[in-house]
Amino acid sequence: MYTRDDIIAEARSWIGTPWHHQASLKGVGCDCIGLIRGVAKPFLGEIAIPLDYPATWHLYRAEPRMYLGFKALAEEIDPAEALPADILLFGAGKGPAHHCAFVPPHGGLIHCYQEAGRVVEQGFSDFWRPKLRHAFRFPGF
Repeated sequence: MYTRDDIIAEARSWIGTPWHHQASLKGVGCDCIGLIRGVAKPFLGEIAIPLDYPATWHLYRAEPRMYLGFKALAEEIDPAEALPADILLFGAGKGPAHHCAFVPPHGGLIHCYQEAGRVVEQGFSDFWRPKLRHAFRFPGF
């Protein structure tokens, strides 16, 4: 059994891991999905989220691949009900969700994205807030 605190502690142990497309290795490299996969591994084992995606797929593809991947492994919840260790999905424009992050205690985001260049914990800024599309909760919570 694991707790929300366990998930957050593991996610925070990834802070500083460099951004690297499709990677999931703490201290070496990850992208946003790789962070979720890596944090989940000690608690849930390997999770299957499709990895055959170009970094820009969301710009020209309409299928909700990230959403469907999380829907297959976690419980979808109302984003307004998200608690620490839950996962938020973000999208821009009319395209599908293409970014994901953990909710840390006291709000904010723990995530990895190319512009930051690494895993960071930061506030839930006005940049991210309007892009929020979905929220998910790991099994057992």
